[in-house]
Amino acid sequence: MNYSKSLSYLRKIQEQGSKLTLNNIKKVIDQFPFPLKDIKFIQVAGTNGKGSTSHFIASILQSASYRVGLFTSPHLQDIRERITINKEWISESDFAKSLQATRKISETLLRQKIIDNIPTFFEHLFLISLFYFQRKKVDFAVFEVGLGGRLDATSTIIPEVSVITNISYDHTKTLGKTIQAIAFEKAGIIKKNIPVISGCSRYSVSRKVIKNIAHKRQAPFYDVITPAGLIQTKDKKRGYACHYVTESNRYEFNVFMNGKHQTINAATAIRTIEVLNRNGLGISKSSIYHGIKNNFVPGRIEIINTRPEIILDGGHNVESIRALNKFLHQKNFRDLTLIFGVLKDKNYQKMIDLLKPFIQRVVITQPLSNRALPADQLVRFFKPFEFLVKPDLKDALDSAKKFKTNILVTGSLYLVGEMRNLIFGGAANGYK
Repeated sequence: MNYSKSLSYLRKIQEQGSKLTLNNIKKVIDQFPFPLKDIKFIQVAGTNGKGSTSHFIASILQSASYRVGLFTSPHLQDIRERITINKEWISESDFAKSLQATRKISETLLRQKIIDNIPTFFEHLFLISLFYFQRKKVDFAVFEVGLGGRLDATSTIIPEVSVITNISYDHTKTLGKTIQAIAFEKAGIIKKNIPVISGCSRYSVSRKVIKNIAHKRQAPFYDVITPAGLIQTKDKKRGYACHYVTESNRYEFNVFMNGKHQTINAATAIRTIEVLNRNGLGISKSSIYHGIKNNFVPGRIEIINTRPEIILDGGHNVESIRALNKFLHQKNFRDLTLIFGVLKDKNYQKMIDLLKPFIQRVVITQPLSNRALPADQLVRFFKPFEFLVKPDLKDALDSAKKFKTNILVTGSLYLVGEMRNLIFGGAANGYK
């Protein structure tokens, strides 16, 4: 199976949809031709910030000279960016070989009626990453949870530490309509006796749920932000200078990703490393600072210095757009041309309301996804702004550029990924 055939196979799998269960995935992993005991795992869940936090953790570990695998989702431009070692994408050859091996195991188990169905699209990618990381002998593997936590494929691993960044409303049809229900699903990653890091605010309902579950599973519980451990930030021309205190350490570091919420994600990564250090890891502050300073995640309030300037942000729910709102206000952005597209299951009316103070006109489009909201259904939310409806993404970008004002692209990571392809070159691949 070559890389092209691998993509064709995964496309067919993706069309079959998803199924939240851990039964099949555990049985497939048990048949791997090697044990996974040599890899130290870190699992990161949450509603927003889990991707950036995963990148921060991996970058710090790499700065400390470890060989680090990172599994994230979704991708922006290329499916291989979901699976990296020391920030290098998995090669096309290794992707195909790993898929071929894990597919063979799965199909054998299906024929033997040991599993009920072939792994889902996300499960296939998770299996590829596990197989690849073991073959390449990584020291650490950082796994970003896909959906929820309790029944996510990544929850088949036993991590050194579990991380939950925050909890807000998203995927409510699957995870539940209350913060308590969503928090319960996210806290499903907590394992017995395994430390858990909580990035939730101290008096939130979600923190209470997470702490109660940690207590029941005898998992040591650590807050990122405590009364004694606040994070203070100072705006710089580029990024933020940060001062973070825990009960045992003080940290002074620079974050060069845009948005003050990234300083919380960086602090969450520091807290994670601090807990690992308590178990004898011994990562220095200089490695922590270097890893944070050199971390970059595309599509997260990414400013492209073209003419006009383009801001790409994969904000896809109310909380992430609220973080974008704060950044735009802080940096005094006004009169932007907004390119907006969204998935149909999002609270797009509230998202749009948060963006209105910064925009002058709108180009309404739609992500390349079967879950995309048709562009024309957004028109009524943008009145009385000047607007164009351009479902085709290239038409949307070309139309926005003609206005000669700075451009903001947001509403969906899928939208931002395809726009990034158009800006930097590349082709839409449809794997969402």
